[in-house]
Amino acid sequence: MRVEAANLLSEKTARIEFPWKDAGGEYLDLRENPGAITQIEAARENPPFARMLLELNEEGSLFRTIHAKVWPTKTESAQPGNENSFQSRIDLNFVRDSFNTMPERFDDAVHRLVGLCMKDSSSDTLVARLEILPCSYKESAREGASLRITLSAKGANADQARTRWGLGLVRLQQALLFVSREMKQKLGLNS
Repeated sequence: MRVEAANLLSEKTARIEFPWKDAGGEYLDLRENPGAITQIEAARENPPFARMLLELNEEGSLFRTIHAKVWPTKTESAQPGNENSFQSRIDLNFVRDSFNTMPERFDDAVHRLVGLCMKDSSSDTLVARLEILPCSYKESAREGASLRITLSAKGANADQARTRWGLGLVRLQQALLFVSREMKQKLGLNS
């Protein structure tokens, strides 16, 4: 898995709102109501994605998901070198609201994730992009940060791309939960 990381806090064009609501739906708190996973189309259609969302929102996790989606990209031409891809995007923040206004918490998480995921950076068929983005926390009227993770897998056909994405998703989930445990231990939050 190739990993790319970017701190885009100074960018004003890429902003996340929490909680969000638009014509396509609204924020669902999977920590408070895990059954709401059935309302997320991407989770219904992709069981590994549903498992990851539920795991990231469990009580022991330092993270909570804000928004999630998946999408395939099909090439029009069957020429060699043209591949299909399958992608997902998850926006995360911390369960502890005070951490969401501390960019260094997001930097720490990204550095840890890069360290874990870079151990196998030999493939361009699977790419994880980690972006620290500005986030407006509407309920507290505060500005802070959020973490967006985009996972892209390429394959010779749609099935291969989706399978690679699923395998990458499992690795990403394990890395996120490991980072959550490490950060909680470092910050003395295990008690």
